[in-house]
Amino acid sequence: MKEDKFISQNIEIWKDFESTLEKLNSKSLYKFNKDELDSFFYSYNLISSHLSYARTNFGNTNTTNYLNRLVASAHSYIYTSKSFSLKKALVFLISGFPKLVKKNWKPILLSSLIFLLATAISFIFTLISTDNAGAFIPQEMVESVLERNSSEYVADRNGAVLSPFIFTNNIRVGILAFALGITLTIGTVYVVYINGYPLGALAALYLHKGGSLLFWSLILPHGILELFAIFVCGGAGIIIGYSIINPGKYSRKDSFIIRGKEAIKLVLGTIPIFIVAGIIEGFFTPSSLFSEAAKVIFAAITLLLLVVYLTLPNIPKFNGMD
Repeated sequence: MKEDKFISQNIEIWKDFESTLEKLNSKSLYKFNKDELDSFFYSYNLISSHLSYARTNFGNTNTTNYLNRLVASAHSYIYTSKSFSLKKALVFLISGFPKLVKKNWKPILLSSLIFLLATAISFIFTLISTDNAGAFIPQEMVESVLERNSSEYVADRNGAVLSPFIFTNNIRVGILAFALGITLTIGTVYVVYINGYPLGALAALYLHKGGSLLFWSLILPHGILELFAIFVCGGAGIIIGYSIINPGKYSRKDSFIIRGKEAIKLVLGTIPIFIVAGIIEGFFTPSSLFSEAAKVIFAAITLLLLVVYLTLPNIPKFNGMD
C-alpha cells in the first residue's frame, strides 16, 4: 500500500486519538468510563500496529514520526505509575474507602455471612455439648476454660490469652483471604469460614461457665474493627475470584486487572483499621482500670463510629472531598 492511501484510510482514527490525548491533559485516564477506556485501548493497539507497518514499509518518514509520537504519548499515560500523594492518601482513607466499601457491599456482606455462619455453627454445637468444642479450637484451650471456676474468670482481668488466640493473626488472615481469591474464591471462603469457628466455640464455653460478659469485654473493644477489616479483605478476595469466573465484557485477564486494582484498594484501606484495633487491643482491652461493662460500652461506641465513618462520605451533602 502506498503511503498516501495508508494515510487517507487511517487519518480519522489518528486525529480522534490525538483529541483523546489532549483530553488527558485535563482529565485523568482513571476517570474515563468503561466505553471511553475500551475505545482508548483499542485505538492505542490499532495505532501501534499502524506504526509497525509504517516503519516496515515507509521507513523514517513524517507519517512514521507522527505515529511514533502518538504511541509514545499514549504509552506514558498507560504505563507511568501514579506518584504518591499524602493528600490523595488521606482523601482516600476519609472518603474514597467508605465509598469503595459501599460500592462493593455485596461481596463484603457475603464474606461476613460466611464468617458468621461458622461462628454460629461452632457456638451451637459447643452449647449443645462442650465435648464438641475440641472440633473447633485446640483441646488444651477447651480444658483451660472448663477447669476454671466463675470467680477465677472474674479475677482474671488480663484476658490477653484469649484475644491473641482469636485476633493476633488477623492481618495475616485478611491478606490470605484476599490473596486466595485467585483460587476462584474457594480459598477465600475456606479461610474466612474456618476463622469463624474459634469465636463461636469460645463464646459458648464462656456462656457455659457464666463468664460471657468477661469474654465479650475482652473481644469486642478491638474485635469490632478487626472483624470488619477481615470481612473487607474476604470481600476483596471474592471480587478477585468473581472477576475470573464472570469477566463480563472484558477478557478474563483484563477483568482480573481492573477488578484486582479495586480489590487491592479495599485491602489497603483496612491497614489503618487493623492498626487502630491493635492499639486498642494492646492498651485498652487488657486494662484492669475499666470494668467489663465499660469495655462493652466502648465497643458499642466503636461500632457507632465505624458506621458513621462508612456512612457520611456516601451522603451527597458530605461527599465534597473528591
